Amino acid sequence: MAPCPHHLPCPIASPDWCHFSRRVARSRLHRLAKEADVPWEDEKFIYLAASRKTSLPAQARILAPPRASKGRIDLKLCCADGVLQDRTISKRDGATFKTARRRDWGETI
Repeated sequence: MAPCPHHLPCPIASPDWCHFSRRVARSRLHRLAKEADVPWEDEKFIYLAASRKTSLPAQARILAPPRASKGRIDLKLCCADGVLQDRTISKRDGATFKTARRRDWGETI
């Protein structure tokens, strides 16, 4: 079911890989061991979601944090046809823009 919206070979070229990132708090001991200045660390995770039941296929999955600027959102997508796509959605796209504004890394569109 996820992360891939297709059953084709992965279109992502090495050294990039399909993942998401979350900010994790460091303990004092962890900070001292890594000689770090900040009390947090961005950890990268990969996941696989499987089900015995069929689900509706996703059109695309967001592969990187969306880049928003005034009146537009740039998305890096893995599409259902097995192709990587950079897509720009502007305010002119109406409902699609409103939906894309609320989407995050790893979600479907």
